[in-house]
Amino acid sequence: MATESPAYRSPDPPPAPTRWNPRAVRAFALAVSPFVLLPMVLTGSVLAAQSMTRGGVAWVLLCVPLVCVVGVVLGVVGARRGAKVLAEEPTYPAPERGRGLARAASIVGVLGAIFSVLGFFMACLSTMAFSRGRQLRRRGRLLLPPVARGASWTTRSMTVAVDADARDAVAAQWRENGRTEHASVAAFARLTLDLMALGAPASLLAGAQRDAADEVRHTELCFSLARAIDGREESPGAFPEAAGARTLSSVRAVALAQLAVDSLVDGALHEGVSARVVAKLKARCEDEAVRKVLEEIAADEGRHAAHGWDVVAWCVATGGATVASTLRGALDGLPEAMRSPLPEAAEGGAWERWGIHGNALEAEEYASALRDLKERVGRMCGADDGRAEGRSP
Repeated sequence: MATESPAYRSPDPPPAPTRWNPRAVRAFALAVSPFVLLPMVLTGSVLAAQSMTRGGVAWVLLCVPLVCVVGVVLGVVGARRGAKVLAEEPTYPAPERGRGLARAASIVGVLGAIFSVLGFFMACLSTMAFSRGRQLRRRGRLLLPPVARGASWTTRSMTVAVDADARDAVAAQWRENGRTEHASVAAFARLTLDLMALGAPASLLAGAQRDAADEVRHTELCFSLARAIDGREESPGAFPEAAGARTLSSVRAVALAQLAVDSLVDGALHEGVSARVVAKLKARCEDEAVRKVLEEIAADEGRHAAHGWDVVAWCVATGGATVASTLRGALDGLPEAMRSPLPEAAEGGAWERWGIHGNALEAEEYASALRDLKERVGRMCGADDGRAEGRSP
């Protein structure tokens, strides 16, 4: 009995390559957007609160939690919508060729955006409180040592003539300068540890060590100058907060980005502004002893700024595109103007004859340093995108 041969069936075609459903991609973007935007909103609110009245601060504190709740709701809604779209609708066919390259490009783009936001956030934190030079910070707050009785940091002998009605206030401001110099000693010690942890070359480590020694000498000069003005023997007190200052991330890419922004803001910018201001003060100062102190500090601060740029360049060369994206984001987070806290009597420049700058001098030199910084970062990161407002001489 003859058997019927089974009907011929052609083999099933291979499944077509797929790509993301566009609706799911949009839903996913909605889900993650709060986690990108919220840090920017929170940072902006904190910066706004710095210059607000008590009522304005209360308004910000009321609105920030509301923004956070709205962001979380948007994230949940977007995530659920994306899951539903992926479950109910098919994906669409896409050519196989070039798909891996497109995915890689997308990942690089997302990482660049994330590190750019990270740079913006870090720059905002680093400029919430302004003090020229490399400083220690915790959540944006400057860490400074107290002033205590004692002559251990007032070993330099000098004679300074200051008007009797301004003597105590000028001496107090020089002690405040000494506090920032003393904190910079710890900041450079932290920089040394960070560079060692990341495997930096010997030249960077040696530079950080020399800069720390310079700051020790600057602290002695400032406190000795204050004693010469008002006769009080006071020095920096115990500074336990220095041991608890912020450390770098355990993720190497993030750590390189953090170090790059820290060195850009505190090293290249703030040390650079300090060098410029002190150099101008040297020409305006009327007291010979103070002029010699300013001359010594100006030369050192200029070298510290150059070392800051060396660290930034090494981080870019080592970390590549992620560090470059972080620095570009940091540029957007830098304020166009910064002002050191000064006594009212010094703001107009009346104390510049005793080595204490006024607001106008600091504003002029900060603006100039910021223009040069933006141009240099653009060249260093391979994308001069027009952020620079002028050209360095």
